[in-house]
Amino acid sequence: MTEQHKNSHSTQDIKAALNKVSEIVHQDGHLQDIQYFEYHKRRYLRMAQTLSTLPLNTRVVLNIGSHYLHSSLLLQFLGYEVYSMDVSEFWDLEFVKERQKNFGAIKVVDNKLEQLNSQNEVKDKYDVILFTEILEHITFNPINFWKKIYSLIQTRGYIYISTPNSMSLLNIIRSLARILLLRGIGEPVNEIFKKVTYGHHWKEYSPSELKRYFSKMSEDFTLQIKKYGYIDHEVSSFQTAVSSFLAYLGNTSNLFAEDLEAIVHVEKTGNWKIEPPEY
Repeated sequence: MTEQHKNSHSTQDIKAALNKVSEIVHQDGHLQDIQYFEYHKRRYLRMAQTLSTLPLNTRVVLNIGSHYLHSSLLLQFLGYEVYSMDVSEFWDLEFVKERQKNFGAIKVVDNKLEQLNSQNEVKDKYDVILFTEILEHITFNPINFWKKIYSLIQTRGYIYISTPNSMSLLNIIRSLARILLLRGIGEPVNEIFKKVTYGHHWKEYSPSELKRYFSKMSEDFTLQIKKYGYIDHEVSSFQTAVSSFLAYLGNTSNLFAEDLEAIVHVEKTGNWKIEPPEY
């Protein structure tokens, strides 16, 4: 894709917009909000940089899982028209309400992701659908969800996905250690109890699994997948130092990096191949 066909946001523009979000978050002073932003800010930067490489007409964005509005405000400050979707619990937070009011974020409440009832009257609307750090949490059969997403996106559009890489070096070593010590397979019990979520990391994906996942639904999905790492691992003990070192090795090698960024290019021809199973 040549430069004149891309969005015009420079890295400097994106960093300035991200700094603006950072100022808002720190001024509001909510600890969990600040911690979440600081943990994910490098991912936000990468997401905005990647979207800036898409064609100039990709302006209307549906941000599914808008959370504390970090991504939504970042893209809004860059000139995108952003529809921010999340469950009532997030929209009912006082600082999120205030943030939405102060910056005019377009609010979309949807409490059942598998149905997306908020979008029943919408079709062929969005240029880009953001689906960041959510895929690994889906605990329902996803076919109807993606069929609905397919109907919401423009004839030519994009789905932006970020999700952990199940084949990261850190994941592989941790999984092997838990198996060898007979502790179990999958999400550890302490992780289940300490997080507020609608679904823990039920399923993390490898790059090849992501490609199979979308190819089973439609040939109109074309994936470009990149591996990267954005987490700044805290070192507070020998165990966290080892984890940080393994993450560094995996991210440096790229083959075993911690995270996946997938751009799903959609060219709609009506070729949908799969329906959900019956009960």
